[in-house]
Amino acid sequence: MKQNNILNKIYRAASVCILTVFISTILIGCSQSSRKSTIIPGSSILPAPSKSITEAPTTVDSDEIVIEGVLSSLDTASKKMRFVEISTGIEYEVPYTGGTDIQTKYGTVMAASNMEPGEIYEVKCSENGTAISIYGASDAWERTGIEGLVFDESTRKITVGAANLVYDSNALILSDGEKISIAQIVKQDVVTLRGIDNKVYSITVDAGHGYIKFSGVDAFEGGYASIGRSQLIGVTGDMLVTAREGTYTVELQASGLTGSKTVTVEKGQETSVDFSEYTLPATKQGTLNFKITPQNAIMTIDGEEVDYSSPVQLSYGRHTLTLKANYYEEYTETFVVNSAYFTKVIDMTSKSSSTNSTTASDLTSGYKVNVTAPEGAALYVDSVYVGIVPCSFEKKAGNKTITLTENGYNTISYTISIANSSGDLNYAFPDMVKTDESVTEEETTK
Repeated sequence: MKQNNILNKIYRAASVCILTVFISTILIGCSQSSRKSTIIPGSSILPAPSKSITEAPTTVDSDEIVIEGVLSSLDTASKKMRFVEISTGIEYEVPYTGGTDIQTKYGTVMAASNMEPGEIYEVKCSENGTAISIYGASDAWERTGIEGLVFDESTRKITVGAANLVYDSNALILSDGEKISIAQIVKQDVVTLRGIDNKVYSITVDAGHGYIKFSGVDAFEGGYASIGRSQLIGVTGDMLVTAREGTYTVELQASGLTGSKTVTVEKGQETSVDFSEYTLPATKQGTLNFKITPQNAIMTIDGEEVDYSSPVQLSYGRHTLTLKANYYEEYTETFVVNSAYFTKVIDMTSKSSSTNSTTASDLTSGYKVNVTAPEGAALYVDSVYVGIVPCSFEKKAGNKTITLTENGYNTISYTISIANSSGDLNYAFPDMVKTDESVTEEETTK
């Protein structure tokens, strides 16, 4: 046992050294604000160091081993559990027997099969590593049914109502028993938080999310889509919407035209919905009244110059508008005509004001978020199609839902937190996982 204690001290010393180098690297990177910031989500999804419980240090006054940890997995067939110790992040395998005393935090005896991954326990083992007692941590709390979780990866802060919590660097994040990164939790998920004091040590996903792929929505562009009672979003030409698992009525509305369908969203799966049977007459036209600043700007619509001093007649559907004027930034917009009459107001940005647009209130102006991996995947930001990776989108402060999809791979979403700061951001997301079907096809080919 003395040898184990010495090895444990060496391991902890080495861990401190590595952590110090890591933090120093981050601080050096932060001080160089003029450079591009490189963030690689998924780098924190590192496997916890895994050890036998016999490698944990024993208590000073006895040969017993005592740890406080989060239950990460349970195998009742082989009578083994795994716990991630909250103080070190080390995952220990703990064998138990029928004689192991297992109780809730309230002192109620319970069967091992009733224990849930993510719960925090105080574990006491004999010197040979067999669990003597496993008690629910007396000071642990639990919050269930949390929707729209708001978190910040840079500060590890979690906001739940009026409460401000911090998730531990060793926090265990579980979905269907699998370890994930907190970045893989999106606002549509329902989660359970468990922790001690104001620190969160585990997050489990109780209801996850899937995806709705829209097609044939030309007649509804510029209108709105409602998914059950939980989501209301604008309709764009190519949408991939992240939605909570369940069955919903999906309704699209635009200028008196309404279409609805029942959709079942399965966790991690993509469901396609086609609204192409809803169309607008090709000859139908709308009247647009333009109010442009400055008034002498030259307007082209679909490549042809237009006199907008009087209302303009345009056919229903999508059109591209461009405005040019001396001393103003060129303005381009794609819009949809789907009503008989409406007024469109556009204030162009002067070049003098654009040079001074980066203020304390908005430091992101003029910068981009570059996504470099996984190459070849289609990128959606808050359900709107951006392009094929590598590609970029305009930087705006706040949380964004990033969705990546590619044929033969599982669609996946991440939540990123963009700070109100200057500089481009570079994201390289983890490689995508092949679907079961594509793996089976490969095996069959072999």
